[in-house]
Amino acid sequence: MLDLSVLIVIVYSIVETLEKYGVSPKTAHLFAIPLGFISSFLFLSGTIKEHLLEGLLIGFGAIGVCDTASNLLSWVKSKLLNS
Repeated sequence: MLDLSVLIVIVYSIVETLEKYGVSPKTAHLFAIPLGFISSFLFLSGTIKEHLLEGLLIGFGAIGVCDTASNLLSWVKSKLLNS
């Protein structure tokens, strides 16, 4: 079975791909939660409560990675351009 961290990266990759194809970031981030639920039910074992909690963790984790990576990239670009 896949680990939560691997599923977060997979959902993050799907969300970023949606953004690259022109979906607005807010809409793409909203897709992370259902993708987290789907991936938890498909790839993880446990009870329904565990699947729901793990799905939320995967979705929110992917959204957090998206925002953090985007903010970090913007900060680095601003520092490099101002130098």
